[in-house]
Amino acid sequence: LAECVSAVNEFGGHVDKLTGDGIMAVFGAPLSHEDDAERAVRAAQAMQKRVRRLLKAESGGGLPIGLRIGLRSGLVVAGMQANLEYTVIGDTVNTAARICAIASVGTIWAGEETMRATKHAAAWRRLTPVRLKGKREPVEVFQLLGLEDEPGTRASLGDTAPFIGRDAEIGRVTGRLEAVIDRGEPLVLIHTAEAGMGKTRFAREVRTLATERGARVLTVRVAPYGEGRRFGPLADLVRKAAGLRFDDDRATAEAKLRRIADGHADHGECRLNITVLLGLLGHGRPGAADRVGGFTGQQSDAYTIPEAVAELITHMSTNTPMVLIIDDLHTASAAGIDALGVALAKIHGPVLVLLYGRPELTRSSGVLTRISEAEVHPLPPLAGADAARLLREFLGGGRLPKPDEDRLLGFAQGNPYYLAELVTLLVEQDLLTGTGDQWRLAAGSLTGKVLSRDLAQVLGARIDALSPAARALLRAASIFGDAVPPEATQLLEKEVPGEFDLALQELLDRRMLRRRSYGGYRFVTPLLRQAAYAPIGKADAAHAHAEVARWAADTELEGQSADDLVVFHAEQAVTLAREVEIEAIDEVWNVLPLAVDAVRKQADRAMDASEPERAVALLNGVERIATLSHDDRLLRGRALTRLGRTVEAEAEIEGLAIDIGLIPDDDHDHAHGDDDHPSPRLFGDDFPEDASELVAQLLLLRGHLHRYKGELAEARGAWTAALALSRREGLAGPRCDAQCRIGLLDFLAGHLSEAEARFMDAYDVAFGVGDDKRLAWALQHQAWVLVARGDFDGADEVLREAAKAFARQMDLVGRAWVRGVSAFALLMAGRFTEAKRLSDVFMPIGERSGDVFAVGLLRAIGAAAQIGLGHPEGADALARKSFRDFERIDDDWGRGFAKYVRALAARSIGALDHALDLAAHAEEYGAKTGHPLLISLAHNLRGRCSLEMGDPATAETAAEEALALLTDDVLEPGRAANTALLADVRAAKGDRAEALRMLEPLAAHYDEPSLGRPRRAIVARYARLLDEDGRPEEAAKWAKTVITSFGEDPESTAWAAGYLADAMELDGDRVAGA
Repeated sequence: LAECVSAVNEFGGHVDKLTGDGIMAVFGAPLSHEDDAERAVRAAQAMQKRVRRLLKAESGGGLPIGLRIGLRSGLVVAGMQANLEYTVIGDTVNTAARICAIASVGTIWAGEETMRATKHAAAWRRLTPVRLKGKREPVEVFQLLGLEDEPGTRASLGDTAPFIGRDAEIGRVTGRLEAVIDRGEPLVLIHTAEAGMGKTRFAREVRTLATERGARVLTVRVAPYGEGRRFGPLADLVRKAAGLRFDDDRATAEAKLRRIADGHADHGECRLNITVLLGLLGHGRPGAADRVGGFTGQQSDAYTIPEAVAELITHMSTNTPMVLIIDDLHTASAAGIDALGVALAKIHGPVLVLLYGRPELTRSSGVLTRISEAEVHPLPPLAGADAARLLREFLGGGRLPKPDEDRLLGFAQGNPYYLAELVTLLVEQDLLTGTGDQWRLAAGSLTGKVLSRDLAQVLGARIDALSPAARALLRAASIFGDAVPPEATQLLEKEVPGEFDLALQELLDRRMLRRRSYGGYRFVTPLLRQAAYAPIGKADAAHAHAEVARWAADTELEGQSADDLVVFHAEQAVTLAREVEIEAIDEVWNVLPLAVDAVRKQADRAMDASEPERAVALLNGVERIATLSHDDRLLRGRALTRLGRTVEAEAEIEGLAIDIGLIPDDDHDHAHGDDDHPSPRLFGDDFPEDASELVAQLLLLRGHLHRYKGELAEARGAWTAALALSRREGLAGPRCDAQCRIGLLDFLAGHLSEAEARFMDAYDVAFGVGDDKRLAWALQHQAWVLVARGDFDGADEVLREAAKAFARQMDLVGRAWVRGVSAFALLMAGRFTEAKRLSDVFMPIGERSGDVFAVGLLRAIGAAAQIGLGHPEGADALARKSFRDFERIDDDWGRGFAKYVRALAARSIGALDHALDLAAHAEEYGAKTGHPLLISLAHNLRGRCSLEMGDPATAETAAEEALALLTDDVLEPGRAANTALLADVRAAKGDRAEALRMLEPLAAHYDEPSLGRPRRAIVARYARLLDEDGRPEEAAKWAKTVITSFGEDPESTAWAAGYLADAMELDGDRVAGA
């Protein structure tokens, strides 16, 4: 048993307990290593060898005895049992014990998981599946046949991929090798990199390169366990140099070493200390019992052995340049590194020594400084382009969409092994799929756990190698997520009192955390955060998340919302608490009110930012852990309405109405009897007095639903009811909202005066209570009326006031809506460039907000502006989309405006018949709404098309009908376009004088806008008629005015420029003739 315990300890295991004549050992707990399965197998093999040797030496006349060993890899429950001792329990433990019980004496049996984890270093034989107690199905078992002399290396997808990147590093090694050969002097290069960065693969490439240049390469990997660790790397170098196997006997070893000495040109002077070298390999004096397994250091002092190894390497390099590659040097003991340093310092001749290890090698192993002129070079993460090339190789030459590629590479952080493991795991889970050379990454595939078993072992080993304080700090930081805000320092300091600064510096030095440029810290990769978080028990994690949630609720954070942290950690805390059934009186449950309050703030911000989908997701998420208030449900109803999810929104309204007693439960059930939707009837007056505000908001929301579905009469009814209730109860906010909503219906129906009165009432009420936001919305709505009347100055003034009010509230969405209304006003005024720009800017906001009317209008504005600028390409398609938007909400005004824009597009390409048809449809929709602006625009366009087709009579009728629609409060800019059309009709009929008389006052307002036709086009028409009337001086004067007239009209501008150029040329000819 003592020999068995010794073997477990040497290979980094933990003796859990002695069981009579047996022993139970654990590898991977309480501390883990990336190769725990291999360590367990090597420890088992060492046990068998030592027990056989012991039994041979002490055999008597009793019954033969031996050792049977069973191994199993898997999950266990680890921790303090009854606060007495550390142990592990679970199915993995039980199965290992049962495999051990049925194994043959003198053998090592293992389960399939252990076999798979060690097949790179061990040979196994599959046995007949066995039936074990507690298992329904037979269990696969394997018998160990043998182990590689050296520790194995991880196998991954990267082993078969081309060597990518590292050109600079390979070039450096090539240059140093040539220098060593040319000068005949040794040189030491130390390459450091974190796990998975490709040290071993790099060393393999170097080996190939050196061999091609005629050098002999000896490669060894340092074992982090076993006997003889002090001189292990040196013993392995001697074996490789002499071509020895680990279990060769003394005679074989001596013969091969003497052959090296005899093969030297001056072998008579060869000073190889073969006795010391044999002792290093575990072979004592002749006749003494061999002790295979490595020299322990007891047969020589700390300098004789390194000197003997240095003499051997120097001796061999006289014939052939040597390259020594020593990998995983960071796992060697301090004494082992010291011994290696002594040996390397004494080597002479053309020998290039390459040492590979993790960064801690140079941070903690100062003994390497005894090596003169050693160079230290880190292997950095792969650059972005190289990492992308490697990813494409892993995908068989295929490609991912750029956003998916960036996310995957961001997770791997330039680490080739991490990338290979990620790709393998995602492919195995069907989260990364390919068709031909096109690959796709499933949505959300990188948000869950993406740690493979091998990668978890690698990262877990890195974490367990930290000091206790650094390890505790890293696990505490993992509670926050991938990033830790700078304000969290005060909370983390409690985890490692008095050691925070040192622990933090260790994590930064070991590249586990990095500083963020804007404060705080971030895990170098989300994978490391997952590895740090994984071992934390659910109950402990629940309390830790709850503590962070409480801290965030009382903390002002810079650069991010504390509410986001509160919600995330509260949800995590409650979810974990439910999973482990933490009792209801525990303080972890106190975070629920904090979460609900934070979610409400987040959802409000989401709605203000026109992100209703996020608002719904937030409220749905918090509802899983707490009950929503009436206000929260109302907010969700608004968001659902904006998203067009009308069934869900109506269900929300009905549910709220039932909860406050507006609709009895049985009435609600009856209402669902013959309809897919809840009852659309209005609420009565039988509700609690303190619910007035909620009822008014419900009525407003119901009106929104009707409006969305195109039920304008029902929408007006709901909003009128909300208005009446608000007036009766003195509810300023709902009154303003109701007036604005009804006013918009009036505007779209062409009742401009009624609409303006409602908007002004909303403005007065909002002003009276100091509600800047509602005041701004009332002003913005009023701007629509002013534009329809041609009062562009008035519209501009109220829009400026609205923008100021939104700015005071820091309401970016409101300010964006002001720009949207401004876009329509600019379009009507003929300022097409600005209208197009604003529509392009505002469109994404409209799409996020779910406001279908706004999206449709902006599409139409953009299309019309394109046409006005002389670029009709694609405008018709855009206007078609606009029409579909308005069709979706059954909005006649919008459909008519979209048809009008399509008619503009048709006219711009000369399709006049089609333009007439479209203009007629626009008129029909305008007639349905009674909106004078829409009807007037359609009349004017129809008249223009008729005139261009040689039908002045129809054009005259259209112009006169349009002018007849105008009321007394419509200003000159609102009359100019149709007056100009009528003037063109007069000119077409031959009455040029009347046409000039009508156009003259319109041209006089050249610096003012005109509604529906750019003023520049009207002035240009006046100038042309003057020229046709034989008045060139006046025509030239007005041609100059065209250039500075209000609005944009490329055709008019081009005519004016050409006319003026011709006039100047003509004047020049006259001067020359004179």
